[in-house]
Amino acid sequence: MQGMAAASRSKLIIAGAAGALVLAVALGWLWGVKKTHDLVSSARGSIAATTARLQESLELAPDAPDALARLERHAREVGQYLAALRREDAKRNRPLAEAAELYLVDAQAMLRNQTNAVRARAAALASRRSLAAHMSHAAGRGQGWIQQAVALKQRAERDNFDYRASIGAWAELLRVHRDTQDKVRAAFPAARLLEDGVRDAGYQRAKEADKQAGAELERIRQLVFAR
Repeated sequence: MQGMAAASRSKLIIAGAAGALVLAVALGWLWGVKKTHDLVSSARGSIAATTARLQESLELAPDAPDALARLERHAREVGQYLAALRREDAKRNRPLAEAAELYLVDAQAMLRNQTNAVRARAAALASRRSLAAHMSHAAGRGQGWIQQAVALKQRAERDNFDYRASIGAWAELLRVHRDTQDKVRAAFPAARLLEDGVRDAGYQRAKEADKQAGAELERIRQLVFAR
């Protein structure tokens, strides 16, 4: 009888262990499913939200009163999306995780460069106005007037050079953004991305601004102050 009882206990222990193992496997599988779902949801949501931020930024006039504040907010929000995405378990879907991260990093760089361009544009306009105002009072030019004119010209050159550099960098990011979009589509065909027409129109506006900035910079450089 004792032998039968011992055998029965052994069977119960084995059955219990097997049941526990099955439960552990099932819970592990469910956990994996949840983590995969969390990653896909985070990637999908962050890509869509980032695209919305990019679209709004491309519709924003650089001389709008709140342009700088809105662009800074967009860049900050994309940074938050990126941080949340990086907290997900990337190994659950490595291609999707990497494509989504690339898209957010790319978008954040675009927003930061657009922000820099708007800020630099304001500085360039201000320095050109200061130079123009000084030039409008050119009667009786003296040494002091010329010295101030040279200083204002140098500042205008520097500010306009900075503006052209920032607008050029933004234009280049817009140009290569299509490559990033292709990588996202390969990993997540249903991703909500910028329409090609919107992206290309933004690029053309940036290139035109870059061209105008170059012409303005050259005009400033050719100014000569003679007594």
